[in-house]
Amino acid sequence: MLSHFQFAELAAAAWCGPALHTAGVHVSISGPVSRPQFGVHYFVAQAGTEYGWAGYFSCGVSCPFAAIAAAVASYAQAAQEQAAGLALLAEAAQGHAARVLSAAEQAFSGAPALPEEAASEIVCVVCQEGRDALGQCGCCYVRASEPAYA
Repeated sequence: MLSHFQFAELAAAAWCGPALHTAGVHVSISGPVSRPQFGVHYFVAQAGTEYGWAGYFSCGVSCPFAAIAAAVASYAQAAQEQAAGLALLAEAAQGHAARVLSAAEQAFSGAPALPEEAASEIVCVVCQEGRDALGQCGCCYVRASEPAYA
């Protein structure tokens, strides 16, 4: 269904917890090709933990979108339990992940594209393009019409 690279990009785009410089993502695809199992593990820098990192994960899920959603939900649940102030952050993280995953499912399904909004909220300062459904801009990828080595 998804290549390892596509799965990793989607998992990173769906993350809306602490900034990625204080967090990391590890993805895995295991099992036979006919029935792959997807796993997502978000690592977040957190003082007071044994190694300075807290982990939020989902493993052995047959759908890549469900694996990402479950890992984000694991983070959101832990954030809600830690402090009342983090409840809004947890809710925002799940909402962001749901929007990214929905847009990716729409794109991968081959269904007609949904009408685009008049203007993107975030515009890249380098290429002046808005972000696509996976959070990428024109600087972040090589278009299909361009050679990969360009």
